[in-house]
Amino acid sequence: MKAKDIKKFALCLLAALILTGGAACGNNDDMEDGRNNAQEDSVKDDGIIGDTGEAIKDGVEDLGEDIKDGVEDAGDSIKDNAEKAREDE
Repeated sequence: MKAKDIKKFALCLLAALILTGGAACGNNDDMEDGRNNAQEDSVKDDGIIGDTGEAIKDGVEDLGEDIKDGVEDAGDSIKDNAEKAREDE
């Protein structure tokens, strides 16, 4: 390894340690005292995130139905063409 590569590795390792150390040093007093209202409110939130989730769900359902209809139409078309080919013989 070159010195430049070792410096990059050391810097990345230091950054990772700082990020994980900061995340590990939390305060659990809110959980014990029942003051975790922010977490409870975020779960019950029906604002933009809830609306976006519903819109995505509806879009995926519509997409699934469109794909199903397209596959059925393609299957019907293949069946009709096969029948016409047999009739033309």
